[in-house]
Amino acid sequence: MSSTLQDPNQSDQPTPPPPSSSASSASSPSRPEKLYQATLKTIPPAMSALLAEYSGIPPQEQKAHITTVRDRAYATHPYPCLGRWRFLELDLADHPLYRSEILPALSSSESGTSQTRNTTDGSSTAAGRTTIDFLSNSIFLDLGCCLGQDIRKLIHDGADATRLMGADLNPEFIEIGYSLFRDRDRFPWEDHFIAPADVFDFSPSSELSRRCDGRVGILHCTAVFHLFGLDEQKMVARRCLRLVLGSGYGNHASETEKGEGEGRGTTKKALICGGQAGHIRAGEYAREPNKKSRYRHNEQSWRQMWEEVVAEDDGAWKDRVVKVDVHAVMEERTFGDGEGQSWNQNQSSGGAGGVEGRPLDSPTNSVANNTQRQIGSVEDGFRWMKWWAWLEFR
Repeated sequence: MSSTLQDPNQSDQPTPPPPSSSASSASSPSRPEKLYQATLKTIPPAMSALLAEYSGIPPQEQKAHITTVRDRAYATHPYPCLGRWRFLELDLADHPLYRSEILPALSSSESGTSQTRNTTDGSSTAAGRTTIDFLSNSIFLDLGCCLGQDIRKLIHDGADATRLMGADLNPEFIEIGYSLFRDRDRFPWEDHFIAPADVFDFSPSSELSRRCDGRVGILHCTAVFHLFGLDEQKMVARRCLRLVLGSGYGNHASETEKGEGEGRGTTKKALICGGQAGHIRAGEYAREPNKKSRYRHNEQSWRQMWEEVVAEDDGAWKDRVVKVDVHAVMEERTFGDGEGQSWNQNQSSGGAGGVEGRPLDSPTNSVANNTQRQIGSVEDGFRWMKWWAWLEFR
């Protein structure tokens, strides 16, 4: 999850706090309510369990700990993902492939081996099974990792921490993550995080390129694509492909580095996955007055975009990618009253259209503080889209 790898003109940039008020003060004209919620009403159960079992913070101390960390961070770095408690959501663990594919492939007991498991996600072999076949040095990368909360969840669930990395535009988010999870000694920055990391910087000398291009077996990228228009989204897709495939054959394991059975005639699979704002009618949607629009996909347009990028004549992947298999699940937004009561768009409005463009902080659209997926308005046809793309390549 990230609101950080973005164009500087987008509205998810920091909202300046009032010059003489604490981070826990009420909203004001400089701190709109839709960007900031002063009180943490509830902690999502998954995050509460993670803080208790991974970080050793007892449940009765968690609210105070989270609030202290958030308020201190927001005072100097007033990002909406902090102001709205968005960082408490564990997006990756909620992904359809988390338990069936992602976690087993990264588990400590199976690290470095090819795994085959029963699955119904749509990427299957003739025998009805799915294989993530990694190169020996493959890693997991969370591109736009925010505080690194999804990475900590992976570690707690049994993933091999040595293969996990996160990248974000904002180094301050990594520091805040260490304050939240208290694990700097167990999960050092220099081994596991790249920040600043600019998704639009393709230069070979960048830290992201040097450390990750051609090494990523599973790439997670949530709440990044939907920040941009279609042309910029295609650039992000190209960056993802470079992380998985590299810029050329030289970025991959040589013949002498390949293990038994990894000859030129075999192919490898990689997985790119995430979640983002979508729409049943794909197209450009205005963000705010005087702001750039952003493109919202449906299942068909999302698949088409990836297929077009892979097939580009001037790309480095056309002759290397044997197959790209793209899937998406469109979910209606769930609203709540902030006290644990929730309802879906159909229930709240009596039709599939939802709440038709009312702001998320509208009194008629009371949204639970831990269920907001993005900033803005919920227009007719809005959906949250969970997606994944299998790449089979030489």
